[in-house]
Amino acid sequence: MNHTESRIQQQCIAWFRAEYPEFTMLLTHVANEGNAHSRVSGAIHKAEGTVAGVADLILFAASDVGIPYKEGVVLLRHYHGLGIEMKTKLGKQTQQQKDFQRMFEAAGFMYVVIRSLEEFQEVIRNYIKGIKDDTRKEIRDANRARLKEQEDREREKFYKVINNKNKKS
Repeated sequence: MNHTESRIQQQCIAWFRAEYPEFTMLLTHVANEGNAHSRVSGAIHKAEGTVAGVADLILFAASDVGIPYKEGVVLLRHYHGLGIEMKTKLGKQTQQQKDFQRMFEAAGFMYVVIRSLEEFQEVIRNYIKGIKDDTRKEIRDANRARLKEQEDREREKFYKVINNKNKKS
């Protein structure tokens, strides 16, 4: 991923986290970019399951998305999740990315190539709109429970520090 793609992706993630905080943990970046690490490191990553061409972002949430079919007709299609490949205005998918897209879509997932924050916002709004209300409620409830547990852990750490300071005094 080049720096321009990275900047677009960072803008998209910042907007997504602000707009849909309860979904933050369900949209993740798949760190499979090639890098300057050693051949040994590359072999280890491959043995651990790294696959070339995987989408830059994956949203792990099922949705029934409206797809325009013809004038006045929208078809609903169920997807298991959403794969997002970030590209610049002129960027092209590699053959490995095209191969991944084909397999991902065949497995029942939606896949899009995004070139701007505005495109990302449009796709995400449409996709999130298709997530069933009961699923959204379960996600919100799970997120609230996660945040409460996190807050409780932080509070517990704070009190341990205070108690240790009081014991030393």
